[in-house]
Amino acid sequence: MSFESNGSQSSQTQPIPLSDFLSIHDDHHFVWDDANREVSDDWLAPVEEAYLDPKKHKVFHHSSKEYLTPPSPFVQQGPELGDSGSTIVYRVTSPEGYAYRRPLALKVIVCKENSRPPGPDSKARSDALKEVRTMSSLRHPHIVAYVASFEDYCIQTREIKRRQRGKAHAMLLRVNQRIKKHILGIAMYPPAQCNLHTFMDEVIQSPKEAGWILPHLHTYFGCLAQAVAYLHRQSVRVRHKDIKPDNIVIDDFGLPVLTDFGLSKHFEKGQDSVGPTPKTLKYADPEAMHEDRRDERSDIFSLGCVFLEMATVLLGQPAKFAEDQLSIDNNSGSGDSDAQSISSSGTVSGEVSAEFKYSQSLHNLDNYLKTLTILSRDLIAADPSREASVKAVLATLPYIRRMMDETQARRPEAHQLYPWFRHLCDVYDTPGPCPNCEEERRTGRAIPSRSGSRSPTLNRSGTAGTVGGGSAFSQPLVRRGTTASMATTMSVSMQ
Repeated sequence: MSFESNGSQSSQTQPIPLSDFLSIHDDHHFVWDDANREVSDDWLAPVEEAYLDPKKHKVFHHSSKEYLTPPSPFVQQGPELGDSGSTIVYRVTSPEGYAYRRPLALKVIVCKENSRPPGPDSKARSDALKEVRTMSSLRHPHIVAYVASFEDYCIQTREIKRRQRGKAHAMLLRVNQRIKKHILGIAMYPPAQCNLHTFMDEVIQSPKEAGWILPHLHTYFGCLAQAVAYLHRQSVRVRHKDIKPDNIVIDDFGLPVLTDFGLSKHFEKGQDSVGPTPKTLKYADPEAMHEDRRDERSDIFSLGCVFLEMATVLLGQPAKFAEDQLSIDNNSGSGDSDAQSISSSGTVSGEVSAEFKYSQSLHNLDNYLKTLTILSRDLIAADPSREASVKAVLATLPYIRRMMDETQARRPEAHQLYPWFRHLCDVYDTPGPCPNCEEERRTGRAIPSRSGSRSPTLNRSGTAGTVGGGSAFSQPLVRRGTTASMATTMSVSMQ
């Protein structure tokens, strides 16, 4: 049974900002009990080898179960947050009987090896435990926080009848026991409202209702830059390896959180990746596509692709406009990129690749940046109030271009990025600069200290909608640390 928190915030049911969650060590308040715990060395040895705390990672004994019902033992709240085949993400609370009540995101992975459930010593399981280990070591206000994890499995047993000589009745024999299903659950904080992909789509699909998203999107450049800089620190040294909008979620307070470390690895100088590795092709760097040697600047390329889509949205076009423009085959038709027709709706002429990859379209990148500059004039003419925003975003395009340089060595390092994008936070009075990112630049510490008064929290007026039907959000958010946020009580309600 998880222990009581002596009246601390772990007994509360409301979300809190991730920085506050980390500063009060709220994740420490969840501890697994010993009920139905696996005791076999075959299952426990890999957990020890991954240096996972048994208080935080529990392997359930199968107890003759022949089926599993995720997200059990956690209690599901509402519909799934995401589904990608063998992985489903739920919004949950702790198992019944546990004192810890903070809402969490639970990622449930169906472990497979060669399309079959793996054994306790399989590579598939070892890789999954590595993700848990990586996540458990990270503490940053823009990186998802590990709370706990568990494994469960069930056994399939075939029964046959055997009649012994001279016996009137047959005996049932159980043979061929094998693992029927094996799942890994990772409980994380915070649960998400949506991912960055949905967040950016909302700007185009519902511009009047989601106008508050634009000011917040300005600040995400700095927040994400700081998150990646933290990963690449000498003391952390983790390469994400799969940065994309789907792996950046927006929490209840409108803050971006980097998640999904399934492809991550710890790295050291001189120990870079080489050869084939899993990747998301669209955002993968050129060296990964060519299976050449690569280092942490592969993350910089992927982040640059995300930044390019964010800049595209802030300049009045859907994120897919970047893909459509960069996919144009300049050798078709007139061969002149300027001759390709462009519309504000994002439609283009020319041939578009069926499977788009940024790394294979870099020869069109400079022309695309010129296209954004041209279209931004129309945006200012149609809405003069956007002029300051447009100019600030245009000023970032050369930096994004450097991040997406085809040559790995010419890309900047993560710690250089925040000053390049910091001016975007000043375009709007609210939400303003992220206090945690500002503090990290000054002191190197992004998590507030528990001593002294608590930092002011974001607040939302109105009701936060759900992703999947209609608008994902309704009323504006206010950034932590602003006058408005200190004057108003935090109010968040989940549908």
